[in-house]
Amino acid sequence: MRLLRHVPLRGLAVVLVTLIAGACLLSYYRAQPAAPAETDQRLKEQRLKGQARQRAVRAAMKHAWAGYRAHAFGKDELQPLSKSFNQRWGGWAITMVDALDTLYLMGMMDEYEDAKRHVTTIDFSKTPPGHLVPVFEMTIRALGGLLGAYELDNDPKLLQKAKQVGDTLAKAFDTPTGLPYPALDLNGANNNKARAFVCIAEGGTIQLEFKKLAQLTGEQRFRDIADRAAEALEKGDRPIKGLYPTFIEVVSGAYNVWSGYSVGSEADSFYEYLLKQHILHNMHQPKFGERYVTSVEAVKERLLGRSASGLAFLGSLASPDASLIPEMQHLACFYPGLLALGAQAMDRPQDLTLAEELARTCYLSYKSMATGLGPERFSLAARKHRRAPPAANRPGVLEAKPPKGDISAADPRYILRPETLETLFVLYRVTGDTKYQDWGWEIFQSIEKYTRVDDGYAAYLDVTRTTAAGNLQDSMESFFLAETLKYLYLLFSPTNLLPLNEFVLNTEAHPFRIMPN
Repeated sequence: MRLLRHVPLRGLAVVLVTLIAGACLLSYYRAQPAAPAETDQRLKEQRLKGQARQRAVRAAMKHAWAGYRAHAFGKDELQPLSKSFNQRWGGWAITMVDALDTLYLMGMMDEYEDAKRHVTTIDFSKTPPGHLVPVFEMTIRALGGLLGAYELDNDPKLLQKAKQVGDTLAKAFDTPTGLPYPALDLNGANNNKARAFVCIAEGGTIQLEFKKLAQLTGEQRFRDIADRAAEALEKGDRPIKGLYPTFIEVVSGAYNVWSGYSVGSEADSFYEYLLKQHILHNMHQPKFGERYVTSVEAVKERLLGRSASGLAFLGSLASPDASLIPEMQHLACFYPGLLALGAQAMDRPQDLTLAEELARTCYLSYKSMATGLGPERFSLAARKHRRAPPAANRPGVLEAKPPKGDISAADPRYILRPETLETLFVLYRVTGDTKYQDWGWEIFQSIEKYTRVDDGYAAYLDVTRTTAAGNLQDSMESFFLAETLKYLYLLFSPTNLLPLNEFVLNTEAHPFRIMPN
């Protein structure tokens, strides 16, 4: 008040009015949207940041591919520590097939053409004596990889090879129910009958691939394979509406109702394909959308839990009447992305809030570990009551700070998995919120710091320990190139690269164009 002490009363009024008007004017300008020049500058900075991050991910892909090219070209998987390879997928060069569309999307055309030349020479009707072809894995990786590359490149040689894979795998579906046997012996008469049961992921994650193959080849028999298996999974009796027991008997179609319930291992992609079949058909087959919605409501009711601090997580049930197990698998971290995709495709905005909460939990499973890498499974500190108020009613719950002691590693391995990054990619595309790019960048930096080796990337045995000695595993799964690096690249890319209103990604991140119906 020193400045006003000697001002006459009338002058004082003038000064006060002037100050109040100035304050209001200042408040008004602060509340206005950023000026065009300021907005343009922010967008430019964001674009440049994204481009720099894209380049870093592309450099990681080049490094991984260089290791594969040097030590495992034409083989199934690189073993980066021993600078060798394995043939555990039957010699179908599965890393190469799985990585084709990633190479193409990243503009690595020399590497792509080199790989494509080799892939088109592979005989996908043969495997070494004694090898059992895993039908689910070869559907999503080999058939999916060839179809995804064909959708981008339109080279008929790729479609020819995809058809050869489809013909080979079709032998597994010659069963009374149409459900596939889980494995094929292409060299033996006894073929596939060693296991009577198949998990729901094996029976319900072949539909996108075989339906896309049917569309592109014009051969209805491939679509029939997909439809028979899908309907067999619906016919079996289930004690929980919307949830499916993990295992079903191939010949009779009867579920083992005591085989557990989750959206994790052996079940995950079945739930994923309920929605994605609906999208692939351009929303013209509503039964898949209806099944998806029913499953979402069941997941919310029976598998959704809260930690002591209120973190949302997706646990599992050992049996229909069992209590929720407060543990979440890394594999289940695809589900928040599925919810976000469904929120957009099915006009279910209520699912987006839960998607963001679950995505935060998955991100915090990384951030809570010493390495910044996410464990294969993580436990959550239990609360006395399973339910908690929704995130919107708890200020700060969506902040990126891990509650102390809320998350611990139940299985501390990180095997270069993509699911959390998949979710961050979908959420960024659906919401436009750049925090998901920042979270993905943090994870990428941890991958670079702890898993990069001289000739590729290696799985990490204990994410709670930062000492690399004795902590690296001689393994680089094909999905690291097909999914993990692809999702990172797409996360930092303009949204017109594989737009989600034109493409649906299979569970191995291979892009399929949405069909007319």
